[in-house]
Amino acid sequence: MKRLFAALCVSMVSAAASGAQPVLRIIGTNDFHGALEPRPNTRGVLWGGAVAMASAIKRARDECAPPACYSILLDAGDEFQGQAISTLARGKPVSEIFNAIGYDAAALGNHDLDWGPDTLRLRMGEERYPVLSANLRTTDGRRVGWMSPDTIIKRGPFVVGVIGVMTVDANTAIAAKSLAGLKFIDPVPLIDSLARRLRARGANVVVLLAHAGGRCDQAPNPACHGEIFEDARRLTERVDAIVAGHLHEILDGSANGIPVVQARTAGQAIDVIDLTLNGVVSHGVRQVFVDSLPRDPVIERLVAAAIAAAGPRLNEPVATIAEDLGSRRDDDALGNLIADAMRDAGRADFAATNASGVRAPLRAGVATFGALFDVQPFGNRLMLVTATGAAMRRYFEMMVRIRESKMHVSGIRLTVDTTRAAGNRIISATLPNGRELDERAAYTIVITDFIATGGLGLAFPDPTAAIRDLSIVDLDATIAYLRRLPSPVRGPQDKRWVIRP
Repeated sequence: MKRLFAALCVSMVSAAASGAQPVLRIIGTNDFHGALEPRPNTRGVLWGGAVAMASAIKRARDECAPPACYSILLDAGDEFQGQAISTLARGKPVSEIFNAIGYDAAALGNHDLDWGPDTLRLRMGEERYPVLSANLRTTDGRRVGWMSPDTIIKRGPFVVGVIGVMTVDANTAIAAKSLAGLKFIDPVPLIDSLARRLRARGANVVVLLAHAGGRCDQAPNPACHGEIFEDARRLTERVDAIVAGHLHEILDGSANGIPVVQARTAGQAIDVIDLTLNGVVSHGVRQVFVDSLPRDPVIERLVAAAIAAAGPRLNEPVATIAEDLGSRRDDDALGNLIADAMRDAGRADFAATNASGVRAPLRAGVATFGALFDVQPFGNRLMLVTATGAAMRRYFEMMVRIRESKMHVSGIRLTVDTTRAAGNRIISATLPNGRELDERAAYTIVITDFIATGGLGLAFPDPTAAIRDLSIVDLDATIAYLRRLPSPVRGPQDKRWVIRP
């Protein structure tokens, strides 16, 4: 399929060379997340990483030669926060690699703010391309002076206006300490306004970089839905293409006559949209497998330098893992293992953590510090909450309401009836000793500071609850727990969420 798509794109460009209108090729990426090195997929095949992604981008560029075809390279956000070799250097290797690849513009992603505005601005100052976010505001509604909403890129006959926006979910997806004084507002009216202004400034193509995702169903009913498609349908001004990010899916659809693409995560795919001034020629997503691409020597040297700078600690062995762990499903063994480690660190009755914070699987064999860092790269601190059983029950009900985000729990088995009214869906909350949660008793639960300060809308609901900082980082808790478990470590197999019907 990917060869067929590439051949189709080459044929379209060749057609342009034979007298048709010139083609603008938009090459897109998203959610790189510091993935300097490739990782194996579920079949053990290496894909993604900086070197292979750069080679795929070069191939897409080489297919597109002026005057028949002109290319631009755009990213839809979340450059940073992932593999240890990048995260330990606060994303600096990614900025260097993106500069070397030659990006023209990028949208701001929610994880690009994980280290706060100061580190983000430092990285932006090192990057030779603009980072854009039209809907970033101060909490009193003013524009943020250091963040541009749009830019114009000129290629041959094409004057390309590029707008960047962020999902409004970022208001709860970014840790409160990193978003202090800032917020994201509805992007759609801003996109319409900026598209008009860009065309008034001479743009004959408008591209939206949206760190706001969606999903496309599989055949035979390949309908696409989600935030970016809803936003696209609300637009009244003409936008020619959307490069999306955030949900790590493959998107290759359209809404409101606009092609919408998204290329997985970690350099595992790239987007290619070809259009003329009369409309879209083709669009699609190309998967990036290491063994099917030449190695880009410049990017290879930059990756090697980043690995050397990270030092030998990355390869420090921590534990032996009996089997592959990690699927981000309900009752996923890796997520439950992490929750168990949090509960153990706090000597608590319960623990809970969000599945979106479990960033990578853990492979069978020797688990190194680097591999575990990839699983938990955020450095969240653990907080111990003491409250009544009644408050704990309300808290678990809140977790039911955000089931799409998925929560891993420890020390409790929750039976949920989805047909009941919100706030009253838990029909059983069973402790490890087989007894039901006592609403009059006092209990403790360990959560991360991200959650405790309102991440995902999950601040603890009882304002009278006692909250204590354990001064333990989540990754350190996991490492200490793994070292105490019998070897080889097996993931917990008990079912902690029972969903009915």
